[in-house]
Amino acid sequence: MKLVLHPPAQVNHKLNALASNGSTFRGPLTFPGFRNAQEHNTYDDREIACSLVGRTNISTGKLSDRDIPKSQSAVSNRGDRIMQPMPCNLQKAVIWFFLAVLACARSDVYAQPQYTIITKIKLADYGWEPIPKGDYREHRGSSSRKLWMDHEGRVLVGFTVREDFTLATREHPGRSFHLLRFTSDGKPGMSSVLPTNNWYNNGFYLGPDDQIVARANDTLQFFMPDESQHQDGTWQPLTPCGRDCFVGQSFSRRTAIVRSELVFKGPEQFTRTILDLSSSPPHVVRTCQMASGQITDRYAYRTSYDRDNDLTVRFPFCELEHYEELPAWGHGGMGYVFNDETLLKIDPSRLKLVGADGRVKFSLDMPKHDYINYFEIATDDAFDRFAFSAYTKRGEHPRLDIGGHVAARRVLVLDETGRTVASIPVDTQYHMDFDFAMSPDGRRLAILEEGVLTIAELP
Repeated sequence: MKLVLHPPAQVNHKLNALASNGSTFRGPLTFPGFRNAQEHNTYDDREIACSLVGRTNISTGKLSDRDIPKSQSAVSNRGDRIMQPMPCNLQKAVIWFFLAVLACARSDVYAQPQYTIITKIKLADYGWEPIPKGDYREHRGSSSRKLWMDHEGRVLVGFTVREDFTLATREHPGRSFHLLRFTSDGKPGMSSVLPTNNWYNNGFYLGPDDQIVARANDTLQFFMPDESQHQDGTWQPLTPCGRDCFVGQSFSRRTAIVRSELVFKGPEQFTRTILDLSSSPPHVVRTCQMASGQITDRYAYRTSYDRDNDLTVRFPFCELEHYEELPAWGHGGMGYVFNDETLLKIDPSRLKLVGADGRVKFSLDMPKHDYINYFEIATDDAFDRFAFSAYTKRGEHPRLDIGGHVAARRVLVLDETGRTVASIPVDTQYHMDFDFAMSPDGRRLAILEEGVLTIAELP
């Protein structure tokens, strides 16, 4: 007996008839399009039914006739080609495979880091306006931080606005830097305004006890609260800081260094001013030549020192000749020195947290096409959590020198083991005012983007 089979619904009725009579079909199944019968397998009626329509009762070999058109014939003399039926045991394996995939996908969805958006604040309600893009040939100098969170969970944000369109002078520069502080639940609190002569270089920094040091109008200034509470406070000059000034700060927030000149005389010839931000008020400690802007409260670091085969080295402040090699921290690469015991080595596709003895606390490789912007980082006080700006590129082809395009951007938060705590999406277009900050306890994250301040609660 030979059957020329059509699609499953057409053979279903015939197979049910065979099963109801207790028959067993052992003849070869001929599928038009194959050269000979030796290319086929031999199945009984239950196996055929299971592989074609998947509704066999294994104990009886009978098929359910549910939803099967009774008018369709199981036999045809036409030369239609159909797919070879799948054996029942293979079908079961496939079903179990897809069930496992679905289960994994479901658990993966539930395993995604959760976060809660507490509030979104539109800074345009407080006078914010977009920064002019200007001429690309214009020298803008160095930028500064514009977003911080203090130990009370408050968010501080700064932005520059144009005051008027009259001719700017030294006494009336025509722009102002606005500093706002919001309570932990997003309500407006303190506000202060400083005159400034440019759009791009203004910013501010927090000390270990939340002291405020602002950069505006070519000067670093510290904020002196008014003890009488009759007014918010006053600003006092600290040290000059022009357009090409660079401000570096230790992760403890206790120490800062200021490079006030751009003239390059070699990496060891920059003159830097050391500031103590832990005192009240903050003050200048000394001015000297230093080799790096990467600092802790005791040392200046260079993670790639060309004198010694790119070893990581450190110097006591202002003592260039007394450098110390740190072979446990390896050679070269970009790195963030959190303190004298911990280094985060970072490149666009990998993160590695290393202790003073060289022991790797965690190492994380980014997925393919995912990269880290290693110029942007925020941490908590204990260095248990780290936030980075990460992005995904599509369409890149390095061999053809095709850079691709940014398909997604996000702020990625990791803990000290490399586990993802949260991944918060942001605009794929990079905005000039983009910044983010983490609370000292690592439980909140603030993101500034195109005049919108987002505060998120982290798990």
